[in-house]
Amino acid sequence: MGNIYDGAFRTILNDCRQMSIPIINEIFEEDYTGNEIIEFHPNEHFIDQQDVADKERITDTNFIIYGKKKKKYHLECESILPDGRMTIRLFEYDAQIALD
Repeated sequence: MGNIYDGAFRTILNDCRQMSIPIINEIFEEDYTGNEIIEFHPNEHFIDQQDVADKERITDTNFIIYGKKKKKYHLECESILPDGRMTIRLFEYDAQIALD
């Protein structure tokens, strides 16, 4: 069931880009006007692990907003009960985004 919500979240942010600015303004207390350039990056990443085949991870969204300053954002929607693994997944995603 979580994939339905993850897909909806990805669609809102990636396909309805005008919705990204108000969401970022609300979450991060930014003051973007809506005229900023948003550059989305690939959501598919392969996690390199020792002695294990690469695991594919698909992030919900990964983008840069060019406003007064260039800022990178990575958002995930957790649509299941917290299991304590979200922090680990965010670290894995963000480390791979940095490597890419």
